[in-house]
Amino acid sequence: MYQEERITLPFDFDLLNEALRSENLKETAHSRILYRILQYRYLRNDFIQHFLPNMACSLESIQIPYPDKHRIDITIKGNNFFLIVENKVNHAPEQEKQIDRYVQIAQQTYPDEQIYVLYLSGETNIFPSEYSMSPETRRLLNGRIICKNFKEDIAPWIASVYEDIEFDKQPLLKSALLTYKTYLENKYNLNNQYKEMNNKLDKTLIETLNIETAPLSEKINIIQDQIDSIDKIRERLSFLLQNYIEQSDMQDIKAWYDKCVEILSGNPILTMENSMEFGFNFKYHNIEFRCCVSFDDKEDNPYWGIEGLTENIYSRPKIFKALQKLVLQSNKGFHNFEYNSKEWVVSDYEKKENIVERFITLTHLICESECCTIVE
Repeated sequence: MYQEERITLPFDFDLLNEALRSENLKETAHSRILYRILQYRYLRNDFIQHFLPNMACSLESIQIPYPDKHRIDITIKGNNFFLIVENKVNHAPEQEKQIDRYVQIAQQTYPDEQIYVLYLSGETNIFPSEYSMSPETRRLLNGRIICKNFKEDIAPWIASVYEDIEFDKQPLLKSALLTYKTYLENKYNLNNQYKEMNNKLDKTLIETLNIETAPLSEKINIIQDQIDSIDKIRERLSFLLQNYIEQSDMQDIKAWYDKCVEILSGNPILTMENSMEFGFNFKYHNIEFRCCVSFDDKEDNPYWGIEGLTENIYSRPKIFKALQKLVLQSNKGFHNFEYNSKEWVVSDYEKKENIVERFITLTHLICESECCTIVE
């Protein structure tokens, strides 16, 4: 019935989700999209009025600098306010004294009473902890920290302004808003076109379970029993799925290892530390590192990277930064994952079909560097 109902609905095409292959849009991407949307004066003004409804300011004075060298996700400045927008849509970890630092930046040009923080989380409002915002900064803001979220605030705002834009006058903006609106509505299950279908499914379930005329207590018990049965099936299916995924990942690692061994012909000699990792060790300025490919439990795709074996970026920052620069400024298309732990010089996720090429390119880069020595 679900499949039949889906056929009758308008064609469902989530462009962003398809391009991302079901991965999350990163925090930085959400910030860039919002920045571009806010370049349209009408939407910029609407945004301020929506999230700072009591702000009496000159809308003509609003400025949104980008990119922000201080790493504030979005900065919105008016003649009488400085709004810090901190984006935690994907639950990015807090950084130590992060809000404190941003407020200190604002204090360089604005008085304390004109500084505001819009703290955006994913599905629920979250207040920053003392790790990122000290009690002193909390007292300084004195209620001018606004905690909102993408599901209940940004998504509805995008849907609202989308309705106000005329396609004939702003076709690209209208299209961009529709694309982002669709992505957010699907991400947070806000798509209204499924409501009628879900109502029909609910009616069928009630009839199938024969609970139309049953007392409420009996309805609750019957449905709870069904959910318990489904949960048990889901539990076992999840176990089997994880088992098969691990087996598939191990097969992929072995196949990529064999392919890389064939391409490199023993220069350097690759080793498998375990069934989920392969690579080689090398020294850079007498510090030992490992260049490798592996999987983790965060992503479906594998990752490549260079890991410090005895030191980290805090213990030897100059060495780590120099090696990182060697990779990222090589013009080979390498990028660094923004949430790497301290042991990693550089690392990022890669599509499965491209991982061998990424690793081979990185290997050649290391082997050709005069500063690197392969450890046999």
